[in-house]
Amino acid sequence: MATITTFKNMKMLLSSAKTMGTTPLFASQNPAFLPESAQLMSSLKKWNLKKVAAFYGTSSSLSLKVHAMIAAWDLEAHSNGGSAALGQFKGEAFAKLDVDHMSPKVQDYALDNIVIGSGLYGLLRGNDAIMHYRLDMGQKIDSSGLKTFWRPRGSALLKAICEDDFLVNIASAEYGEAFDLMGIDVYEVDFWQIVSGKRRAMSVFSKQARGLMARHLCHHASDGLDALEGFSDEGYLLVERADGGKRFVFERS
Repeated sequence: MATITTFKNMKMLLSSAKTMGTTPLFASQNPAFLPESAQLMSSLKKWNLKKVAAFYGTSSSLSLKVHAMIAAWDLEAHSNGGSAALGQFKGEAFAKLDVDHMSPKVQDYALDNIVIGSGLYGLLRGNDAIMHYRLDMGQKIDSSGLKTFWRPRGSALLKAICEDDFLVNIASAEYGEAFDLMGIDVYEVDFWQIVSGKRRAMSVFSKQARGLMARHLCHHASDGLDALEGFSDEGYLLVERADGGKRFVFERS
């Protein structure tokens, strides 16, 4: 995978998505915590369809799909390469990121510099090889909370990744709080909708905005931190830099 050394000053943290699909992008490495992922998956593989449905609260048809997904997950398949994690997530944020249709140069930058919080894999790099799964960071397996399970591991990896860089945290609160960001040069981003003159946080729009921001930063990475100030996609405007300039607050009417 080509590395764009000019842009080696920024990393981005996103949340994973439940919806997954195919991508033409190939992975270049395995996830950092694959043995731990296999440990979690081994517990899920013991569950029957009834327990899967109860755990996920899914319909009969979706429970069947999730049960089959769990059965198909294979530790050894990861060693054979596969598709890049960043392209496999297809939720609201990733639809706006649209990494599959970036230019090769920008695509390489995204794969090298976006990291993704994951309930199954802990912390993914964009070009990690993964298999489809459904597991949120806020869930528990065998009474073990995944945030607690992943926090020391994922935080150590994130700090290593960001050792010489700054981090733009575009993850949801659920995923952002799963990592200890102390010691990392972190910039936070808030997205608000203005409804009847008042700020409202609307989940679907916040997810979309995170993807839009990540795409914008990938295309303007050479601007460094100034790229954050220049974001104005789909009507968003920067209205405030709070917390000593570390939090960028955007609004849209």
